[in-house]
Amino acid sequence: MATRSEEFEGLVRNYSRVIASAIRRVCGRSHGALIADVEQEVYTALWRRLQGGKDIEHPVSYLYKMALTTALAVVRKNAPETVASEIREETLPSDAGDGFGGLLPAERSRLLAEVLEQLPAEQARAVRAHLAGFSHMEVAALYGWSGSVARHRIYRGIGALREKMKGRGHEQAAGRRR
Repeated sequence: MATRSEEFEGLVRNYSRVIASAIRRVCGRSHGALIADVEQEVYTALWRRLQGGKDIEHPVSYLYKMALTTALAVVRKNAPETVASEIREETLPSDAGDGFGGLLPAERSRLLAEVLEQLPAEQARAVRAHLAGFSHMEVAALYGWSGSVARHRIYRGIGALREKMKGRGHEQAAGRRR
């Protein structure tokens, strides 16, 4: 029978690419500096699990989920809130007859940040995470909510965001042209 140390080394050797993939998925470019820290946290958690005498029945699934949840926790701890400047440009509304697309990117980001500040705190957090590219399940894991609560807050938050932004794009664009 393999010792816990040998079992740990085998898991790391066989599944390091799965772990790295999950970590990169969460950290992406905006939190790339945290990747080494997240890897260390994942390996520490794996070591603790094995030292506790618990076997891992499905290592790929277990390690992938562990890497995702650990990465989300580290990103949450080290990067408190996503600011409007970090939100991907393609997630911002385009010109759909509301005049918003006529704004310069910096104006659009500033307007979005202003409107997000008007939303209830939980909705704003959910929408920021969603606009940053997180799925509703990742948002749920990030903030400790259930999947349905995260989906509801994202849905309601985006609806409120659209309502508050109606006409604001026209005002901003008109003010710039004067």
